[in-house]
Amino acid sequence: MRLLAQSDGSTALSDVGFSDNLVLDKFLVPFGDWMDQAFDWIASELRWLLSAIKWPFSTLNELLVRDIMENVPWFWIAVAFFVIGSLARNIKVGVFAGIGIGACGFLGDGFWQATIETIGFVSVAVFLCVIIGVPVGVACGRFDAVWSGVRPVLDAMQVVHAFAYILPFIALFGLGNVGATIVTMFFALPPVVRLTNLGIRQVPADVVEASRAYGAPEWRVLVDVQLPLSRAAIMTGINQTLLLAMSMLVIAAIMGATGLGSELFQAISRQEVALGANSGLAFYLVAVVFDRISQPEGAEGGLLRRIRRAWAHRRDPEVLIPDSARATAVADEAPQVQGEIAPLTAAERRSMMVAGAGGIIAMVSVFLTWNSGAGFLSAYGRTLDEYRPGESFNGLSASGGSWFGFVLLGLGLVVVAAAVTTMVTPGRGPRWFTADGATVASLAMLVMMAAYLLAAPSDLSTGYSAGIGPWVALIGGLVASAGSVVWIRLAPHAPDRPLSARIGWGRVVAAWFVVAVFAVGAFSVWSFDERTRLIISPETQVQLDELTASAEANPEQAGVIQSEMSALLTQLEPDDRIITDGVNSDGPGLGIWVLIAGLAGVVAVLPAAGVFGRDEHRQWRWSAITAGIGAGAACVGVGWIFTHIRSAETTAEGTYLSGVGSFLAIAGGLTLASTAAGVLKEFRRAKIYADDAAEEVSAGSDGQGDRQQEREVVT
Repeated sequence: MRLLAQSDGSTALSDVGFSDNLVLDKFLVPFGDWMDQAFDWIASELRWLLSAIKWPFSTLNELLVRDIMENVPWFWIAVAFFVIGSLARNIKVGVFAGIGIGACGFLGDGFWQATIETIGFVSVAVFLCVIIGVPVGVACGRFDAVWSGVRPVLDAMQVVHAFAYILPFIALFGLGNVGATIVTMFFALPPVVRLTNLGIRQVPADVVEASRAYGAPEWRVLVDVQLPLSRAAIMTGINQTLLLAMSMLVIAAIMGATGLGSELFQAISRQEVALGANSGLAFYLVAVVFDRISQPEGAEGGLLRRIRRAWAHRRDPEVLIPDSARATAVADEAPQVQGEIAPLTAAERRSMMVAGAGGIIAMVSVFLTWNSGAGFLSAYGRTLDEYRPGESFNGLSASGGSWFGFVLLGLGLVVVAAAVTTMVTPGRGPRWFTADGATVASLAMLVMMAAYLLAAPSDLSTGYSAGIGPWVALIGGLVASAGSVVWIRLAPHAPDRPLSARIGWGRVVAAWFVVAVFAVGAFSVWSFDERTRLIISPETQVQLDELTASAEANPEQAGVIQSEMSALLTQLEPDDRIITDGVNSDGPGLGIWVLIAGLAGVVAVLPAAGVFGRDEHRQWRWSAITAGIGAGAACVGVGWIFTHIRSAETTAEGTYLSGVGSFLAIAGGLTLASTAAGVLKEFRRAKIYADDAAEEVSAGSDGQGDRQQEREVVT
């Protein structure tokens, strides 16, 4: 009966060739379902957090527009802009600002109401951008680790168009001014962060060191030296943020925001020229006034050109800083002293050979038997793998290790390549074919295979028996990890530049954040099964069995009976899915082991961040261990997701999909590994310089010359 109910969908996809575009339906990455699960969880479990985020936006909007501006006569608002413009820039700008804002009132009371709503909307968005962006930019400018973590986020915020993340914000915060203001702030935030970071970094180092030499504490260095000297860059960032916020008004109107953007949107929708002209004029006047007030000294160009440049340089806003404020870089023309790369020692060679042997063992293990009699993880999503008597599967088989085997093979290859490359050409091979690269890969193998062996097989897989392959892989990971840890301890590596003397508390906080992500992921959905056969109630199953027996007894009525069975199946609830999380006994339970790996990563990050001392070599070693643990956790998520992308069946009744919990395992693991990247990339194999030997030879030559001169004088 079960095969009869599922044959149509499976057969249709199995007949599709690899060159046919329909084959893509066999390899579905359920990213949309992951996001749907994530937003549902956030909306239900983090309602208090969403309310806390909405509070400043709604409160400031209500205070500025409803409580203040709506109760103040229009001419006093114009006077206020005159005062603000005069104080911020000069009298000329103040007069223009007052006249420009006042002119909006002469378009009618409706347009004046829209004008003050727009002023409030933009002011709140830019104010919160400054409150958040300037401190974040200062932290980025003073701490490289913070900038390394923030920069990819800023890149993503600026590359993705506002339309792409309107829907998530609507889902979380709803329609109206609050959601639109949050989207506007999200879109306009990056320039002020980037340019504040750039301004702090452009402050001359000798000025900063001089202030420290005179005994100024760090907060005085920031307040009295760095912030004043970076004022031009910060003001440029605020100006660019304001221009981007103004450019978002019409998009915000799509989200239900009121103001001039809404008037423009209605004019476009209704094709009303008069409404469009009036709202466009008011929009232009407000934009010019804001631009002139926030414009940095020495800036040139009209408003439209400046808005166009702000859009064009969203990813590199530093080019918009006035030339007078740019720091000039002086090339270091000092001659580079050449040295020889430190040779290998006998102990280092032995540890490399052990690590390489572990990698070879792991690579060989994927060709051994991983399971027999039934599939292992694939049995969760494919009916065929629930019972396969007399068959055995290796680490690369879809019913065996599948993507766990592929990842293991790749990691083992990295360990072997690192050992061979360093053995043949120490210090001259690819960057990650070194001691730290081998350590990261070997620990990733160990973490992944430990989680794989601790995972539970499907309750539906009858006849399953484990093979020797995963255990050999675990042994290979242990051997490779032991050899790599000894190798990295002996390897004469040194940083290209001294590491920061400060404790990297940011890395510790990031590691705990990863643990929180792993915890959420462990209790989130790791799989949901929509296949009808698995959610049939006992009563329905009895009816289906009776219909199946009737079809076998009356073959001529098979078509009619099949229709009755299909009708019975369609009556089942479509949302009635079997859902398992990362700790549920009905699933493999991988989430709990990923969480334990995250806790181990927190322990490893403490010495890596310098909590137990400033030994740079120790920080490097533990950074590699941290990265290996994070990479291993990510590999668990990759193995689970792509195993089911490869093998899960899609039937007419539904499919088996991985959940957002496995995606969070990947995201958290990569985040944990990235906390170590800043230290790892600084280290190279040390060089030995001949300065001391040359000095000794020179001293010896001078001594011989002096003695020869003395002999000549005596003679």
